[in-house]
Amino acid sequence: MKKIYNVELKEDDYLFITDNLEPISSNYISKMFNALKKKHDFERFSTHILRHTFVSILIAEGTVVTTVAKIIGDTPEMVMRVYAHSLADEELKATQILSSLIKIE
Repeated sequence: MKKIYNVELKEDDYLFITDNLEPISSNYISKMFNALKKKHDFERFSTHILRHTFVSILIAEGTVVTTVAKIIGDTPEMVMRVYAHSLADEELKATQILSSLIKIE
């Protein structure tokens, strides 16, 4: 067992808690983002956009699609369907590499 704020935590205790050791509600993150969006007058800002950005960066950095899918709790097929556009630059690079290796005279 681990102790946080002098409280013994069990294996099945919540991961995210308030400073009063209460579990954070399932809609807390959405409420937080909506408050930030309103405060800073962001037109488009959501947890979904952050998720999409996170996955796009992982793919652009070469993380294997099956690993990305496992991290976000999705299938590799769904990741490919939704985030395949992130692979377009990598496909272009691969094509350019192949073209530079093949010299037809």
